[in-house]
Amino acid sequence: MVSVPTIAAIRFGAGLSPNTPAPANADMLYNSLQAEARPAFPPQPWAERLSLLQNRATLLRTSREETATPADRSAFEGAHQALRDASFTDLRHAIAELAYADCGFHERLTRFWANHFAAMGMGGALMRTRSAFIHDAIRPHVTGRFSDMLRAAVLHPVMLVYLDQFRSVGPNSAVGRRQGRGVNENLAREVLELHTLGASASYTQADVSQFALLLTGLRVGPQNEFMFDSRIAEPSILEVLGTRYGARVTRLEHIIKALDDLARHPDTATHIARKLARHFVADAPDPQLVAHIAAAFSQSGGDLMTCYRALLEHPAAWENPMAKTRAPVELMAAAIRALNIPRDGFLALPSRRTRLELADPLQQMGEAFEAVPNAAGHDDAAAYWVTPQTLAARIGWVTALVQRWPDGPDPRAFVDLALGDAAPDALRRAARGAETRIQGIGLILASPAFNRR
Repeated sequence: MVSVPTIAAIRFGAGLSPNTPAPANADMLYNSLQAEARPAFPPQPWAERLSLLQNRATLLRTSREETATPADRSAFEGAHQALRDASFTDLRHAIAELAYADCGFHERLTRFWANHFAAMGMGGALMRTRSAFIHDAIRPHVTGRFSDMLRAAVLHPVMLVYLDQFRSVGPNSAVGRRQGRGVNENLAREVLELHTLGASASYTQADVSQFALLLTGLRVGPQNEFMFDSRIAEPSILEVLGTRYGARVTRLEHIIKALDDLARHPDTATHIARKLARHFVADAPDPQLVAHIAAAFSQSGGDLMTCYRALLEHPAAWENPMAKTRAPVELMAAAIRALNIPRDGFLALPSRRTRLELADPLQQMGEAFEAVPNAAGHDDAAAYWVTPQTLAARIGWVTALVQRWPDGPDPRAFVDLALGDAAPDALRRAARGAETRIQGIGLILASPAFNRR
């Protein structure tokens, strides 16, 4: 039988560590959220990343001019490499947040919400900005209210560009009438279907269309900042889910009010509750667990700490352990954590090694850094991460990791360090029978048991 501390560390945290005791119970998990709220390894700030992007764009234009010199082209290559270096630093930091956390529950939740509000930088102006989006729009609200996170994510430049909101113009607005431009429904549809109510909720295409008209006016400014432009905002009074919005003078406030109303909707409570339970516990979570989280969401007005408490306190959250598959970043962090790889050495990896040892393998495993597969994010089903190609990539990565860091413990001891009482007897026997230390540790890290959570 798998113990509560082992479930706490593997299902909800970053994995077992030889340096940090596993959380003893749900209370310790819950209390870790505030202690780990501030990131230990933050990504490059939004303003600094935009400065790099703008410098790169300027030098790119210069390098393409007829009068461009080799020095101009070299300057562009240097600016492009600086952007790549900053992104690779973000990747090391993202893995380190999990690998070197005391618990890791907060970082797991940050990853959950970042996938819920899936978006990435599109085009040259916002390339490699997903980490900054997560740091700005998601992380500050992980222990706050869902409505605040919803506002921050939906109104962020990365989301507005990713879902083509910059193309959306109210047909009856000043610009719409003059240029004959129309509305784009991408953002409205995804906010309703993915971010709030859920695909099975009781909204209609008319609600999507009216909400899309309401969202006109949201755009990204010349410095890639959020702005509201009344010239492209639909001036009509609009009705979404039976509520009327759209006074011309206070249009942005009406958009925010609509987002707040969606955040408080009962269907949103159920949708969020089901996704939380599905992500952490099981592909088909106990309906009573879902209902318990949804009730906490509704009664607290979307206070996320109350929802996490409801998740952790329900007995179903601690049943059927090891039912899910670790995502590639989670696998990397858990392996680095279990092997006790020195933090300073990991953080100091140069860009080339970061690409070869982290970025390329992540892409091969199906979780490319700074990217999302679509607006729905990565699937939460356990089998989503398991294909012949991605399994081969996992095995290849752990094999290379063990060879690069050969001074690990004896496999017979490592099986307990890595999996505790969740280690199957067959894996323990295989660890005892391994011919070499590298072979034994690699066998444990590549095993189905270690790849589960």
